[in-house]
Amino acid sequence: MKKKISLVLFCSLLAYVWIDHSRQARDLVGSESVYAANAASSKMQAVGHPTFASPHASPIRLLDRFVYVVNTPSDTVDVVNADTREITKRINVGIDPVSLAVRPDGKELWVSNHVSDSVSVIDTDASSPTFLQVVGTIQEFDPKTRATRFDEPVGIAFASNEKAYVALSSENQIATVDVASREVTGHLRITAQDPRQIVVRNGLLYVIPFESNNKTQLSGGTGDLDGDLVTFNAHEHAIANNNVLSLGAVVDIVKHPKVPDRDLFVFDTESDRLVETVDSLGTLLYGMTVDSKGRVYIAQTDARNEVNGRAGTKDHGLAELENRAFLNRITSVLPRTNELSRSEQYKADVHFMDLEPLPPEHPDPQDALATPFAIEVSDDDATLFVSAAGSDQFFTVDATNGKVLGRVGVDAVPRGIALQNDASGNTAAAWTLNAVANTVSFMDVSDPAAPSVVETITLEDPTHPAVKRGRIAFNTAAASTTKTFACASCHPDGHTDQLLWVLKTPVVTGGNQIMPRSTMPIRGLRDTAPYHWDGIPGDPYGGNNSANIHGSDPPNSKRDDPVSTTRHLIDGGIANTMSLVGDTTVNDEGKSGALSAAERDDMANFLLSVPYPPAQKRAYSNVVSDRAQEGFKLFHIDGDYDGKPRPNVCGNCHRMPFLVSTNTPGTGMDAPTWRGAYDRFLILPQGRLNIIDFDFYRAIADQGIPERRMWQFSWGGRRRFDPIWDMVLEGSTGFSGAFARQVTLNLSLIHI
Repeated sequence: MKKKISLVLFCSLLAYVWIDHSRQARDLVGSESVYAANAASSKMQAVGHPTFASPHASPIRLLDRFVYVVNTPSDTVDVVNADTREITKRINVGIDPVSLAVRPDGKELWVSNHVSDSVSVIDTDASSPTFLQVVGTIQEFDPKTRATRFDEPVGIAFASNEKAYVALSSENQIATVDVASREVTGHLRITAQDPRQIVVRNGLLYVIPFESNNKTQLSGGTGDLDGDLVTFNAHEHAIANNNVLSLGAVVDIVKHPKVPDRDLFVFDTESDRLVETVDSLGTLLYGMTVDSKGRVYIAQTDARNEVNGRAGTKDHGLAELENRAFLNRITSVLPRTNELSRSEQYKADVHFMDLEPLPPEHPDPQDALATPFAIEVSDDDATLFVSAAGSDQFFTVDATNGKVLGRVGVDAVPRGIALQNDASGNTAAAWTLNAVANTVSFMDVSDPAAPSVVETITLEDPTHPAVKRGRIAFNTAAASTTKTFACASCHPDGHTDQLLWVLKTPVVTGGNQIMPRSTMPIRGLRDTAPYHWDGIPGDPYGGNNSANIHGSDPPNSKRDDPVSTTRHLIDGGIANTMSLVGDTTVNDEGKSGALSAAERDDMANFLLSVPYPPAQKRAYSNVVSDRAQEGFKLFHIDGDYDGKPRPNVCGNCHRMPFLVSTNTPGTGMDAPTWRGAYDRFLILPQGRLNIIDFDFYRAIADQGIPERRMWQFSWGGRRRFDPIWDMVLEGSTGFSGAFARQVTLNLSLIHI
């Protein structure tokens, strides 16, 4: 008994602990006592935590006249009465709930907790004594390392009342779960990056990875230069001389047909066998729905980073991009199934529904539909109901021809939709979760051509108002000249799109063109200035940079004012990336582009507040493994001493505590932080090892570019340095390994 109590006390001190009363426990102590305890616990002051900017997939569901919605900043699932439109219950779950799924028999609601690395099981059986209580927690830990095997779950889908699937986004896997035992029974491998949204229909599991690639890479190769796909010798400029930034070479961004681009995975739910993959359906895949005939609709944004990616003059930049970084689209695809021919001659039926005029034309500002996110289909397969997260719009689409039928404005950043039918089975109403505003909109959609907001319900939100306003500014497409993309379009959820872009930036010293740049993450920005390897954005130190390798430039921001470094980044991004060349729009402080000074200040505070999530494989005991300690020693002390009189010590540039430094001598480089390296795979500045002509890269590209294999390139594949990867997985991001872990107590644990 003492051991069990000690365990609970330990976890209470170091983590957020929710006691999930099972049906047995409630029967033991009496329903009135448990109800009173639950009511008392709901009045306890919540312990706050930073905004992790976690992703969402199907975050709102309708069941038996109740609307269930994740309240991500409050770590609750809020229950709304669909008739009275009042919040009737708030259920404590894990840290950052992001997705919901109803068991087919309607008796349980599962909630994925993105930062707690768990799924909370809520009893939704109205006849049960534990109705609307958490009755179980699904998670998986390695018994030896005490680290999670269930990292960053997002989408949930049920194959039956006995079997469920959970997308483990950072693991590039789908976990299979036995519903009765709530145990993980296996994993489906996804050979692409970041699976989030999953759907089961008609015996098939459909999976879309959020960022699978869009076939773009640098125009390097290992054979003859053809002036098209191969414009420079990749070995010479990426391996033999990897610190000279490819000076003197023609460096383009190209779409290479050999680069894998897997966007849809279809599995048979009986056997869990992969039936089919479908390529090239979009770049960033936000939402998915499947109609009764198996046609899949994907809400996505298609990156245009190769459009202006060809080498040019010193003035080459955004004019060629026409201020349209992304095309906002819905992809319609009918994949092969078990019943159809498996012949390689058969191709999936794919159509792209463009929601806006194609460049060089632009939509009228009020007609832009930036960042299609949530998507649902009516029961008769005729109408699509979609949210435009960057434009704060809910809109309807003819599923046959892709024509936009009607639209209505909602609150900031709608990311979830639940449909409600009338007695005749026709779609009559819709509910949206407006994730950043943290509100729910109830809409009349009985006439798809004229949807209207009936009521907006505000959810409790502990987020600081300035941070909330800043996150809205970060996500709004009103920041761009054409209103078609936002800052978050390239940095979704504060992360990276993992693409290369040509932007209006200084030319590298000695070069003759603007170099392609890799998108950097926003997470973990604080105390890592300047914010890019070229040493220019938000530099409070001055000195050398890629435009002045041997000279010294003055600081462009204040060292003792982190907001000033971030404002420099924002001002430069809005002027150079969000604003069409020649646009004379200025804000209220006279700076180029949209968004007021106050909005930019709030955005700066938001960006500085977003941390990296807890380390992926840090033990809940908070003890770092011997192997990770060896990685720290190799990285920071011993270095790369193979046959060298003076070892190259990685930590000399990637210095503790943030694994970052400034003004690397002689190269014009600043060392980007290695924190969060487990979720980034563009290796070396400009991704110059991500070239399909390299045999070593092609081998792992076929595997979906697993991060561990990719980062091994940094130490030349020498396995002796592999403990560095364990350092990355376990190194602190500022959180204890026990942070957000959960404990479920019931009679199987308590012995009296």
